Amino acid sequence: MPAIDDKKSRHAPAQPEALIRSRSGALIAAMTFATLATGLLQICLPLELRQLRASPNQIGLSLSMYGFGMFAFEWLWGILADRAGYRAPLVVSQLLYAACIVLLARVDSIALIAASYFLASGMMVAIGPIARSYLGTALQSRLRATGLALLAASWVIAEAVGAGAGGQLIEHLPIRSVILAASVLPLGSALLAVCVFKGYSHAAQHGAWAADDEARSEESRAGGGVLRILAVTASLVLLIQIGAGGELALLPLLVTTHLQLSAASAGTAMLAVGLIGGLLLVPGGSASDRWGRRPTMVAGGILSAIGFLIYSTSGNFVQVIAGAAVRALGAALIWPAATAWMAESMPRRRHALFMGLFGEFENVGITIGPILGGLVWSVAGIQAAFYAYAVAALLASVIAAVFVRRRPAAPMVRRRPGLSVDGAIMSTRTSQAGEADQAGGPRT
Repeated sequence: MPAIDDKKSRHAPAQPEALIRSRSGALIAAMTFATLATGLLQICLPLELRQLRASPNQIGLSLSMYGFGMFAFEWLWGILADRAGYRAPLVVSQLLYAACIVLLARVDSIALIAASYFLASGMMVAIGPIARSYLGTALQSRLRATGLALLAASWVIAEAVGAGAGGQLIEHLPIRSVILAASVLPLGSALLAVCVFKGYSHAAQHGAWAADDEARSEESRAGGGVLRILAVTASLVLLIQIGAGGELALLPLLVTTHLQLSAASAGTAMLAVGLIGGLLLVPGGSASDRWGRRPTMVAGGILSAIGFLIYSTSGNFVQVIAGAAVRALGAALIWPAATAWMAESMPRRRHALFMGLFGEFENVGITIGPILGGLVWSVAGIQAAFYAYAVAALLASVIAAVFVRRRPAAPMVRRRPGLSVDGAIMSTRTSQAGEADQAGGPRT
């Protein structure tokens, strides 16, 4: 991977191309393999549970283990990353994720599938706090939402590709064989993570904020404390993720049980959700960096609600894809803005822990979504579940409009010389050469 020319970055605005070539970009790419495995599980498990003749409530509860597992472990991975650095927890978690997927492929009862999914999700989720913390502290403030959006886009697209591929594979292979094959993918992420963090210094990365980052942090808090930011973020993210978790769990079943289409069609619908959302996330992050966090959050929540309403009235596959497109546009606006607002508002010293807590708010919503959807489905039909998700998205917009505030920005402080795209301060020529060596490129 070519090195970033730190001399150029001192005088010219950092570009997304430079972001992609940095260690941040390498980390995003490395985690893609594990996320592909997650997408395979998301299409395989609902269909496997249906084959086992599970009831709607059993399906909702079993799939909610995805959220429960992340909720139980994400904060722990954040603490470990703050204490031990990023590399060791990330590598160990992906090795354990692979082992749990093997276990998931071997069990043959609804209860054991739920328990295995709980463990697999708990190992997978380490990617969240570690990657977000690294990007949230390493990137310059003017690229932070864009970088976090690129991370989210890689997750969404990889999950979608995994789900789409899984739908096609299920047409030709047993579901259990597809799940077992997915266990190879996290091993690739673990190996690449070792290379990405070679020569990385966690202590150096977690020094004091640069002057412009400190100013941006105070501006984002708008005079409030960390607890206020956590409370607002908890409410906002929980409501967003209720719909997102429900969509992951129920969209394949909407296509197969309500529209009476094939597993391949369900996989195509999941692929469309991820590809459209992934392609829009980076522009959505750029919009947040340019227009501000609150306006993009409000617009994103409204568009998400409209997308869920289209799902709820779907009578054909084209309408499902239309709902996916609108919902993806809403997510692309609200999600990078919310993540960046949280990342720039939290103190640097325990940044991975706070980003882990941010993930816990996501996990609660992801857990509630399938359970709520299963309950509404059992009472009023599967389409009615998407009406409930639309209400949650509208409530998220209201919270963003009322509680997300910014106070006027402080005068811009000139960035110190030697601040790279990844935010590493290069005070000497020796440190510049060392960074070039780590990136595998020529010395400057």
